[in-house]
Formats: sequence, structure tokens, C-alpha cells
Amino acid sequence: MEPVNNIHLSPEEAQAALNEAGKQKERAKNIYNVFNGTIFIIWGSIYIIANTIEYFQPKADIIWLPLVLIGFILSFWFGSRVGSFLRSSTGRVYRGIWIGFGLVYFLLGWGFTTANAPDQLFSFVVNLFVAYALVANAIAAQQPALARAGALLAVVNTIFFTMAPSWYYLAMAVVGLLAVVTGSGMIKSEI
Repeated sequence: MEPVNNIHLSPEEAQAALNEAGKQKERAKNIYNVFNGTIFIIWGSIYIIANTIEYFQPKADIIWLPLVLIGFILSFWFGSRVGSFLRSSTGRVYRGIWIGFGLVYFLLGWGFTTANAPDQLFSFVVNLFVAYALVANAIAAQQPALARAGALLAVVNTIFFTMAPSWYYLAMAVVGLLAVVTGSGMIKSEI
């Protein structure tokens, strides 16, 4: 057996190293699933609360500000905890995607607010960006569930915004409920 980089491994040692690498990859996948499940629960809950209030009390859009701030704080807190356990190229891509999303969200909010744009239009545009961010994360993390969630959000968002605007906020609340159920399942499957 020829040494590779002056490392001598027996077949048993090589197999043990491969097994350990497989375990670490599975551990990382489990941590990402728990993280994504937690994020789905946080933001799904925000969608349920804010969209239900908007549906029953039109023009109550002020509810979004404190809920989004809480969501960002919790998301970044959980993200930093996951980041302390895992340092990977996928984690860096996640961070870049969501930092970019946060910046776009801020600029959209500022632009829509200063232009006095309709609240429902703002929600529609933000939800399309959320859908895009979910699909981008799905590609980065090779997580098909995230891609399905992003596609579902984009489709429901567009259908209800264009074809049934009076039901838009209620439909988004249901999407939030689906996110909470999906997130709970992601966490449960890893525990």
C-alpha cells in the first residue's frame, strides 16, 4: 500500500474514517433539519397571527412590525447557535442568502412605506422573496422540502393575490399553519 500524503491507513482504518465522515455528514443534516424546522415554526406562527389579524381587522398591518422584529431576532439567535456547532460552506451560503433577504426586506419596507403602496401588494412582493429564499436554501442545502415550501408559498401567494384578494390574508395564515406543521415534523423526525 502506497502512502497518501505520508498517511498510512489499513483497510479497516480507512473504512472507519469513511464511516466517521458519514456520521458527521448525517449529524450536519440533522442539525440543519432541526434549524429549518424551528425557523418554519417561528415564521409560520408569525404568518398565522399577523395574517389572521389582517384578515379580520383590515389595516392592522402595524402588527407585522413587532412580530417581524421578534422573528428576525429569534432567527438570528437560532442561526448563531447552529453556526457555533457547524462551520460549513452550506452554512455560509445560508447566511448570505438570509442576510441578502433581510436587506431586500428592509429596502422593500422602506420603499413601499414611503410610496404609500397598498399593504397587500407589499405582502405579495415580500412573500415572493420569501419563496425565492426558500428555494435558494433548498438548492444550497439539498433539502427538497424547502423547495416544495417555497413553490407552495409562491403559488398560493400569487393565486390568492390575483384571483381571490379578499381571501388573501386567510390563505397566508393557512400557509403559516402548514409551515408550523411541517417544521414540527422536521424536528420530530430528528429527535
